[in-house]
Amino acid sequence: MSSAKTVEFIPTLFRQKPPTKLIGQENGRDLYLWYITEDESLRLSKLLRRNFQETGMGGTKVVGLPLPCHGCGKYQEFIDWVWTAIMRSVHSSDFIFNALMKSRQGVETQHDVYCSECGMLTIKRVKDASEGNAPDIYLAQQFHLPKYQPTLPSQRPSADPKTPMPVVTWGRWWLDNSGRCLVKKYGDKVPEVSA
Repeated sequence: MSSAKTVEFIPTLFRQKPPTKLIGQENGRDLYLWYITEDESLRLSKLLRRNFQETGMGGTKVVGLPLPCHGCGKYQEFIDWVWTAIMRSVHSSDFIFNALMKSRQGVETQHDVYCSECGMLTIKRVKDASEGNAPDIYLAQQFHLPKYQPTLPSQRPSADPKTPMPVVTWGRWWLDNSGRCLVKKYGDKVPEVSA
């Protein structure tokens, strides 16, 4: 990585395996929905400098289950992809936020993924080792965008293609850190806890 860019880590005390759900197979491998916990949502809001709830995203599809980082023990989460892309100048935080708002998420990242808490390599590129597989974010080179061509799925379907789905914010995050859902249906507000 260039010495001109400062690496800002996103610490967390959350050490549980994030809640997941097996949703099918992709190319003979198990495909899971990794749910975004309240703790991760707050960290994503800080990283993107926007309210992450505005994306309407509650989870992400990933081949395989989250594994603990060999450096700090934090389990892999969606924030690690976002953090890596921003720290390595693959995308800006505004680009990522706007892409998530439009339900555009790459099927496979073309860059290695590093832990957002300690910077250690957690996920190597699937296709080949051309990325270099640097052991930590400090040794990773800046990613060259001209070579980067993500495969994007179609946008989130809507009942009426002319009417976009409404943006939903839940007040508090809709899923607690143990994976328990705090709303009965999409769009419901999370009840406020009285002190």
